[in-house]
Amino acid sequence: MIGKLAALLAGVAVLTAAPAGADDVQGYLDALHERGIGAGSGDGTLVQAGQQVCDMIESGMTPMATAMRVYRDTDASIDHEDAGFIVGAAIGGLCPEYVSLVR
Repeated sequence: MIGKLAALLAGVAVLTAAPAGADDVQGYLDALHERGIGAGSGDGTLVQAGQQVCDMIESGMTPMATAMRVYRDTDASIDHEDAGFIVGAAIGGLCPEYVSLVR
């Protein structure tokens, strides 16, 4: 649990540290790639996953519950910390209106 929380915060920190005006989608993808997270079917799948994260949080799920769902619903190539990082990066880059939920 602590690892997932740290990964959430790290994901948000990476994206919110980007300069103003940076391409949010590309920043999200760059953060995932730097961590070694990819999708065999391409970046479109990662963007779709990030948008689903934002939708889950908008529907009322907490970032931690969202990370657990991402972990459960994703193939075995990611661990709990990666799932938390994906959620944090999505919040920081794709739906920054929810950053306050992880700070």
